[in-house]
Amino acid sequence: MARKGKNDGVASLKSAAKVTAPPKSKPVALTVKVDDQTYVRLCTLKATQRRTNQEILREALHEYLERVAG
Repeated sequence: MARKGKNDGVASLKSAAKVTAPPKSKPVALTVKVDDQTYVRLCTLKATQRRTNQEILREALHEYLERVAG
């Protein structure tokens, strides 16, 4: 049994810093809050392209991450 000591917080911070990607088979939910104008624009685009908000936002996020993070 491990004893609690003054280094417990450091160990947990180090383990928390290790970020692993979730498995590809299970998508992760994400909430995005936008202003009214952006929401109306998204709804208009959704209706004209017959796509879901999720499809549009997933594509936009993918393109942004490719452009910025490579």
